[in-house]
Amino acid sequence: MIFGNMKLDGKVLLAPLAGVTDSSFRLICRELGATAVLTEMISADGLMRGNKRTREYMFFRKSERPIGFQLFGTDPEIFARAVDQVMEEQPDFIDLNFGCPVKKVTSRGAGSALMKDPAKIARIADAVVKKSPVPVFAKIRKGWDARSENAVKVAKELEQSGVQAIVIHPRTQAEQFKGHSDWSMIGKVKQAVSIPVIGNGDIRGGEDAQRMINETGCDLVMIGRGSLGNPWVFQQVNHFLKTGEKLQPPDLEEMFRIIVRHLDDKISLTGPRRAVYEMRKHISWYLRGLPGCAQMRAQLFDLTEVDEIKNKLKEFFSNIEN
Repeated sequence: MIFGNMKLDGKVLLAPLAGVTDSSFRLICRELGATAVLTEMISADGLMRGNKRTREYMFFRKSERPIGFQLFGTDPEIFARAVDQVMEEQPDFIDLNFGCPVKKVTSRGAGSALMKDPAKIARIADAVVKKSPVPVFAKIRKGWDARSENAVKVAKELEQSGVQAIVIHPRTQAEQFKGHSDWSMIGKVKQAVSIPVIGNGDIRGGEDAQRMINETGCDLVMIGRGSLGNPWVFQQVNHFLKTGEKLQPPDLEEMFRIIVRHLDDKISLTGPRRAVYEMRKHISWYLRGLPGCAQMRAQLFDLTEVDEIKNKLKEFFSNIEN
């Protein structure tokens, strides 16, 4: 699928996840089959204030391409001004966040709080599209709550503003991530607009992805929480969409290889102290479901030296094999 000068060769993207989709995780997901990746949320206001941490979210490496920068905020003018700073880093596309349900974001009137104001969403999208030399996507939710399920209306507004693709997570803000997402809303949005629609929500493997495409007609799928501890999900989805067959999950050797690779890459970017701290949650996700994982996680959280962590992981996987 082609968007401007950007070509996407597959059908499954990595969703932006705060505190998760940094450069190291994105790189691994790309290598394991993600068609494109997105940064963590980048505050348009933070860019305008020259916030150092905000600018750090824009760091990426060439091998991660195609990559999108996800912007959030509330002011159309600030969004438009932020595009200039974003384009200094030359992302392949920009994604507008109208879907984040987290209170810290919505209390500021950003993220999915904007679903209550479709007119402002349209003004933001219009301002960014006019300023951006790269394709602009937008991520939305089903609505704010059960009384205002307005994803179709918002999608139409976004299309008219020149957005080139819509990502929809079909839960309301009030639902957060509870229950099962309402895939029928993805289908309604797809029927209402002529631009590509990307479905997101409750995809854990290839069969889920194929079912979402079949049931909704969406053009592409996006995986977020389903990739936590399982970046192989992109391989699995690609294989199933191509062959109709399930790909075997990674063996223990492959799991150990990727965990160590992830840790080493984090160290190369942030140094060992920060890498060890930030990798704790990732390692917990990687080990989820394995025999003795709870005890292993507890032990790892007490370790601070990289070699100790690697040795403990090696011992853990060796004990499972034996």
